[in-house]
Amino acid sequence: MRTFISLAMASVATAHFTLDWPVNRGFNEDTMPTFPCGGFNTPSSNRTVISLDADTLPVDITFHHSQTAVSYLLALGTDPGSSFNVTLSPTIAAQGLGEFCLPNLSLSSLNLTDGQNATLQVVTDGDTGGGLFACADITFSSSLTKNSPTSCANASSVSASALSGADGARTANLSNSDGSAQSGSTASSSSSSGSTSATASASSSTHTGAAVTLQTAGWGVLGSAFVACLALL
Repeated sequence: MRTFISLAMASVATAHFTLDWPVNRGFNEDTMPTFPCGGFNTPSSNRTVISLDADTLPVDITFHHSQTAVSYLLALGTDPGSSFNVTLSPTIAAQGLGEFCLPNLSLSSLNLTDGQNATLQVVTDGDTGGGLFACADITFSSSLTKNSPTSCANASSVSASALSGADGARTANLSNSDGSAQSGSTASSSSSSGSTSATASASSSTHTGAAVTLQTAGWGVLGSAFVACLALL
């Protein structure tokens, strides 16, 4: 038993990141490079309830690499497949190991309804190119007045900044850990490899792996709402 626990802890420790809240759909380090959702294609019955009135979404992750590019995408519907066509923030560049929580990712521009299901996908750069993916299934509810994540804190060793221009619009699986473009990132590749293609526009981009058009959700050309969110950390 002790050996099994040690191996499990070692697997998490070598992962690029873990999605801690909302509750993730599943975790397998070996399949994390698989788009969508790190190889977990079936929505979970254990959906996290998100306050409709709060108009924001808290997301808590833990970094296991000292430098990471990270993007936050949303797909609306009970079983959206690979249609993650809403981007919740510019891609950010983070430094440091440990917990990182964004308490107020804006949902203000989305026409959400009570009982509507959705899936959050967190994307980071991959160790050797491509990306790593993790998903959480959620339900929006008017019965909650505020969100109460099980954890939403930030390690003192972690700092982050929103990328701008083409770097901010490019999803993390096309980025290096410092936010710069991966070699050949403008070319599209199959979603099974965890790669997509994106245009260099701060207001919209094309997600070839999902064959949909990404729209922004309340952060604008310069990511002003997202910068305000970072300022709360």
